[in-house]
Amino acid sequence: MSDLLPEIEDQRLRQLLAYWESKRQGRRFPARADLDPLEFHYLLGWISLLEVSHNPRRFRYRLNGSLLVERFGVDMTGKYLDEFPQPEFRAMLERMWGAAVDARRPVHEFHNRIIDRHRYDFETLRLPLAADGETVDMLLVASVHRH
Repeated sequence: MSDLLPEIEDQRLRQLLAYWESKRQGRRFPARADLDPLEFHYLLGWISLLEVSHNPRRFRYRLNGSLLVERFGVDMTGKYLDEFPQPEFRAMLERMWGAAVDARRPVHEFHNRIIDRHRYDFETLRLPLAADGETVDMLLVASVHRH
């Protein structure tokens, strides 16, 4: 799964992917319980931790990093994605996160677009988590602002 490493520009995202890989321990995905946020403190402000519900699929923010809150002007911690106030951005997040769940692997992307009249230039890494090692029940998402 570390075939993504060459395309990742931000060193902190590279570190996070390596950390995620180390926590798999022979399973397809690590569990949330395997992760210690202090071990990726270098990215905490840029992290979203999302619960994934199935049938219907919904995403609930367990954590919305402080730098993301500052950048987007809204703290979504404890709220569902469908409560996100910017419709176009909400739809994009739902597509991206759903694609990560469906892909059943880490997903890396660059984003440089205008949404809801705001410019967004980010590099993102979406990492699936699974309590049973197989069924994606959370996503660890790091979205770093590119200057």
